Amino acid sequence: MSPLRHIGAFSILAFFCLYFLFAGLADPRDAWRRLTTQTHDPHRRVIILGDIHGMNEPFNALLEKLSYNPRSDVLIHVGDIIAKGSHQGSMAVLSFMASNNVTGVRGNHDQKIIEWKSWLAWMEQFDGGALWLRDFHAAADAAEPDDPEEWAAHHIKRTRSKWSKRIPEGWKILSDHYRVARAMSEKEYQYLLSLPLVLHVPSAHTLIAHAGVLPSDPRYKPYHRRQPLARIPSLPRAFDADYSDLQATPDKTLPLLRRLQEAALLSDVPQNRDPWVTLNMRGILDDNTITRAKDGEPWAERWNAEMEMCGGFGGERIHRAQRSGDALPCYPATVVYGHAASRGLDVKRWSVGLDSGCVKNGRLSALVLDSKSSSASSSAPVEARKKYDIPFGEGGRGRVVDVSCE
Repeated sequence: MSPLRHIGAFSILAFFCLYFLFAGLADPRDAWRRLTTQTHDPHRRVIILGDIHGMNEPFNALLEKLSYNPRSDVLIHVGDIIAKGSHQGSMAVLSFMASNNVTGVRGNHDQKIIEWKSWLAWMEQFDGGALWLRDFHAAADAAEPDDPEEWAAHHIKRTRSKWSKRIPEGWKILSDHYRVARAMSEKEYQYLLSLPLVLHVPSAHTLIAHAGVLPSDPRYKPYHRRQPLARIPSLPRAFDADYSDLQATPDKTLPLLRRLQEAALLSDVPQNRDPWVTLNMRGILDDNTITRAKDGEPWAERWNAEMEMCGGFGGERIHRAQRSGDALPCYPATVVYGHAASRGLDVKRWSVGLDSGCVKNGRLSALVLDSKSSSASSSAPVEARKKYDIPFGEGGRGRVVDVSCE
């Protein structure tokens, strides 16, 4: 292939990857409307699942422990529903999620499967590419290797096909992600594509993201004028008839202002607009860059510290702010996330990390929000209540339910 065609081929691939990466961001309003409507209903229980990673047996055990009822429960996941566990388990979990159109967000492993699927579709557009894939898959199926990735590397090196050079650098063909991408149905593929990177639930003042979101741009101080929490949102000039008297009715003004400020966290903090951050972030380095490594300041600590600085839009929460002198004109919001298995179940005042390492023989956890949350663990020992009965939002309670994955 000439250098020009080589560049052109990878430009097409880059277009496909970018398109499918942002597809989930395009319009999450259907999921948002459904989720917001359901969380307003006090009779519906909300169950937010941690990272499943294809661990189908613990997943079913957790649903059974919760007595999950799709007619009365709202099921949500924080991403990474597939890969790393068994292939059969991943396909079973994906089938359940897609068949039931379960609300959730996209995880970094889900994203990798989307990328492989888009690459396969791109390769199959070329007669030679489709033929190479057919022969490669036939050879792999016949070999039944114990280590598919190692076999693929040797096979590609031995055959030296020009088509294998179209595999992007660093991608591992026949990996878990590849095999799920190859096996999943079009419906399952479309389900993964439909998953947004972040869900905003204004009724609960909650954001759900796989890796997390930042409360501010770490390159500036929290009270810098460009930070969303450092300024009171401006009310739009045009409202529906119900909002014509917003200024005179604080009970209507406050929810709208909070909703606008929470939305501004996603639109005005530049790192939160970067899909890589919401899919991969674990911490903040000393130079204020974002890292997926385990070093640096955990982003959730930064989130909680700044939420504790919220003093309300008129100073009405200053007595609750951690440092009244540094109070910000904001109200706190809660983030529910996964991804950080090394930290295990990570419950803080304004964030809940639900990846408790199921795929590593840990536990599969779920956050349950319902009218019974505050009393469900009242008979448990004090230490158990500290772990499983938790504050959620302002004045609310939640509880964590988990099962063993061993």
